[in-house]
Amino acid sequence: MDRIEEFKPDNFKKIINVDRLATKGIFSDFVIESLTSLNETAILPSVPHRKTVNDFVFITKGELSKMVCSDVFILKSGMLMLLPAYKIRTILKKTGNIEGFYCHFSDDFISDLSSQKKLKEIYNYIELIYNPIFSFDKEAENRIQYLLQQLFLLYEKDMGGSLLKSYLNTVLHEIANFIQTLPSPVFSPKEALIQRFRRLITDNIQETHKIQVYAEMLNITPNHLNKCARSVTGKTASAIINEALTMEAKALLSLPNHTVSETAFVLGFEDVCYFSRFFKKHTNLQPNEYRKKIDLS
Repeated sequence: MDRIEEFKPDNFKKIINVDRLATKGIFSDFVIESLTSLNETAILPSVPHRKTVNDFVFITKGELSKMVCSDVFILKSGMLMLLPAYKIRTILKKTGNIEGFYCHFSDDFISDLSSQKKLKEIYNYIELIYNPIFSFDKEAENRIQYLLQQLFLLYEKDMGGSLLKSYLNTVLHEIANFIQTLPSPVFSPKEALIQRFRRLITDNIQETHKIQVYAEMLNITPNHLNKCARSVTGKTASAIINEALTMEAKALLSLPNHTVSETAFVLGFEDVCYFSRFFKKHTNLQPNEYRKKIDLS
């Protein structure tokens, strides 16, 4: 089956209906902008989507709620969320007037080995703790904020890629250095198991939706998987699978070149009627009603 298509930077406006600084020649590879655009014309929650670039948001005021795969994360002042390309995500809501920065960059933009190494270190840590949010101490927060302010000013003045790359490299080094100050994460066996379960869902959701299959992958019984899921998340294993599947469905339905039938097929539903019932159960909308809601009818 084909994976869900991704949004390239030139199509970002349709995700939340904000005007981007798309006049820059390097927009597809790099952009940094103020989050104040979310206070004006943004339509939230945003369409669930994947991106072809890495991105991060840094909050200096207000609160932002984002869902990544099926997990909800709350960003507050002094926090930064960094996500790799192709990870499904959506902005759920904001609280008050939000301030801070949004930045995206392609893998090609950070072509030097030092930046690539630091980014890999950061993503390895995020994968280990299964949490893409960094809550900085005040000194690190001030340094990150200063660097992003300078990066934003340089971008507005169209100062060229080499200087922007240098500042972005410094931001990545700051994050990597902050990680070095953190204690090694410790997880209970149940927590570690559910992290593995969530990773398996991300990799296999379009191929299987059955608890039994995931339990076999983890070499445990479905009953044990359910007990661990309830203990760690308060949800059943089925609920976690269905949340991820619903996000995938919304992401695919947001693409105008995919019909409901094609969406059902890509997500492993042999019967489009069964897919429609599933979607209605978990969103209170029929697939075509959801497409009309996001103006893709």
